Amino acid sequence: MAFLLHAVMTVGIAFLFFDRLGMSCRREFFPYGLGILLLGVSTVMTDSGFLVVFNWTGIMLLFMAGMIRCFCGDEEWQFSAYLRAILVMGVKTVLYSFHIFHIKTWRKGSVEMMEKMGEESDQERKRKEKMSSVVTGIAIAALLLVVIFPLLASSDRVFAGIFEQIFRMPENLNISSVVGMVCMTLFGVLLIYGVFCAFASGGCRKKEREKKNYEAVTGITFTAILAAVYVLYCCVQIYVLFLKNEGGLPDGVTYASYAREGFWQLLFVGIINLILVISVVYAFQKNRILKIILTIICGCTFIMNVSAMYRMFMYVRVYHMTFLRILVLWFLILNMVMMMGVVIFVYKENFSLFRFVTATVSCGYILLSFLHPDYLAASYNIRTMEQMTAVDAVYMLDTSSYDAAPALAEINVGELDYSDGLYTERMVENIHWQYFRRAQQDMDRRSPREYNFSVWKASRLSPRDVDHEGGED
Repeated sequence: MAFLLHAVMTVGIAFLFFDRLGMSCRREFFPYGLGILLLGVSTVMTDSGFLVVFNWTGIMLLFMAGMIRCFCGDEEWQFSAYLRAILVMGVKTVLYSFHIFHIKTWRKGSVEMMEKMGEESDQERKRKEKMSSVVTGIAIAALLLVVIFPLLASSDRVFAGIFEQIFRMPENLNISSVVGMVCMTLFGVLLIYGVFCAFASGGCRKKEREKKNYEAVTGITFTAILAAVYVLYCCVQIYVLFLKNEGGLPDGVTYASYAREGFWQLLFVGIINLILVISVVYAFQKNRILKIILTIICGCTFIMNVSAMYRMFMYVRVYHMTFLRILVLWFLILNMVMMMGVVIFVYKENFSLFRFVTATVSCGYILLSFLHPDYLAASYNIRTMEQMTAVDAVYMLDTSSYDAAPALAEINVGELDYSDGLYTERMVENIHWQYFRRAQQDMDRRSPREYNFSVWKASRLSPRDVDHEGGED
């Protein structure tokens, strides 16, 4: 829950800073702010450590991209210029975050901001002085009560009983939790302060587009060779893989084994092609033949991605679904969508490719985080396995986060295959029950700040009622 609150605070503080600086870019920042809030919601709803880490990373990248949009104008930069701006402003953010501790610098910045906003009226200044005096008085009283209140409470039971319920610390709330919350909040405030100082310093400015000095002939030469190899490879894919002509396979190689190999290699080739086409468009002079060749490379990349997806589905059919295999399929789909944008960019260079890629990756990842890959994998396996073995069930119970709990609760322990002798029905029953018991214990230990919907939902579920003499208490 604290993560979501921090996300809301981040967007809220951003809008407040825009207003204070007199910037009218609420509409421009809105899509980025919406993405930040959705990632905050996703974090509260998932128990996957992978998704939590990348949600935090996504929030930072969206925030930086939104700042670039607001402070650097609407002009389209080169793709590399956007990446360079994010890197440079990220470093400046870290440096400016420490400026808040320099009182002189802070006061100077405050004065400059006030000058930009215009002189305040005497009435407004007096009101702020009074508010400052009140806040100072509250702070002094709080410091004194830290010492005085425990003394009074220990001297009179009736007085202590009045405030007992108010000041009682929950069993699952400890000092380390409070310190962690304070540190995370302070870290977030410093980071946001550093971001605005970095961008307000004027370090993010539109740069002139670099001239393309490379002859198109060079680009045509090496891309034509690559395109020829890709076309041949795609013909093989169509003839052997898609049309299932087993006569084209080497001796001793079955169609099933052929189809289940090579998707990792194709995944990396797709990434290379995406970077290659963008780089060629920027680096070489405009040329109609070069555009046609790049289009062919993009078309071959689509076929390679479809081939990789087909191979992955063949692999999943035999070895079942996992979190990683869902990520691979997700990225292949994402890569095809981004390649569509690259094709448009080849013929229309003023197309905002960076924003298209940012929107594609953001929307795709947000969708993935809300779908919960752990749940998708477990649900798919349970529905499609003709005969689930005890090993399969135990593997899912041991490796899945609590996102998969609704699917794992449906496992029928009595119908599993125990023929390999590695597990008995009693052992699997105990493992199955302990999975949900741990969720209940985890939820009981959590404070409201650490509330997580996925853990809460898992704690409310339970497998089939059995006698758990060997289970945890």
